[in-house]
Amino acid sequence: MNRMKMHYLMMTCLVGLMPCDVFAAGDPCIDPELAGGFATANFHRDAVVVGEFAYIADGFAGLVILDVSDPTDPFLIGELNTAGFSLGLCVVEGMVYVADESAGLHVIDASTPGSPILLGTYDTAGLAESVTMIGGVAYVADALAGLAVIDVSNPSSPALIGAFDTDGTAQGVKVGDDGLVYVADGSNGLMIFDVDEHGVVVEVGHYDTADVAWDVTLDGSVAYVADALSGVQIIDVSTPKKPVLLGSYDTASSAEDVFIVDDIAYVADGLDGLLILDVHDPALPALIGSFDTDGFSLSVVVDDGFAYLADWDSLFKVIDVSNSCGVCIADINGDGFVDMADVTQFLQAFIAGDLAMDFTGDGDLNFFDVSVFIRAFGAGCS
Repeated sequence: MNRMKMHYLMMTCLVGLMPCDVFAAGDPCIDPELAGGFATANFHRDAVVVGEFAYIADGFAGLVILDVSDPTDPFLIGELNTAGFSLGLCVVEGMVYVADESAGLHVIDASTPGSPILLGTYDTAGLAESVTMIGGVAYVADALAGLAVIDVSNPSSPALIGAFDTDGTAQGVKVGDDGLVYVADGSNGLMIFDVDEHGVVVEVGHYDTADVAWDVTLDGSVAYVADALSGVQIIDVSTPKKPVLLGSYDTASSAEDVFIVDDIAYVADGLDGLLILDVHDPALPALIGSFDTDGFSLSVVVDDGFAYLADWDSLFKVIDVSNSCGVCIADINGDGFVDMADVTQFLQAFIAGDLAMDFTGDGDLNFFDVSVFIRAFGAGCS
């Protein structure tokens, strides 16, 4: 039988397989391992990694900066005790913006990580929970006071230029690629705002999630909401006026934060630690890995194959998430998923006589290699 005939035979077999859940990940295929950690002085709630440094919002201890150039051995390089209880932060060009709960927004120059310097503060109306910054403007999730819009173009003198009192308790905030501001508004779900250059805030859209929206992460036109006891809610925001639920994953504990890298969602899930979801099809998220911690996981950021987990009163953890549980031969293009792109690449390589497709190791490309691929494809990456 020539290779072209086997091509048609293979496609016939695969058509028969398609009603099956060939895209499911099966057993977890990422095997996280603890790589390192650091015992901070207080309760770490949030973290950002930029280059060789991890910036941590450490409760009553304020800002903590670790050197993570060797992720297996993080060490303290700088710290600054803020006036309040540091809950969230963002880092832009050496400047750290800290949401410091009752003490509002703190603007810190950390261009020299070993010697951070407080430049300015703004005491918001509520409790500053989270912050993001773009274009000289800081957006603060200000709990019961809603969204605060603060001009930080002069770091020593931040100034309020806009605000919106939401119906819930603003917990998390992000700015999307579309320039809109997305707020995780507690029991009020996801709020979407347009904020103009003068700080005028206009509500654009709203989606009432099933539980309490703690944080939101954007990946293009898809919003991932950490929705406490309802897990991760995946929402299409391509039409911001009418957000639509695409899918969800009900985690075992309380989803507190989500971080997206290459169609993988890393979830800080409270008492259940770190969960890793395959979200390449947002309608069908699937668990592909987990790491149970001894704390209460509140925030996660992933950088260069390592997940940095803010675990509240436990060790600040560095987890290696680059380990695969095994090789899936049906994943021809190596993207971690089994789909029709792998079928196309297999067929092209097989017809071209590429012996990398000789799965039986007999030195020839034949029906047996096709059969091995079909079985592996049908099983998924389990």
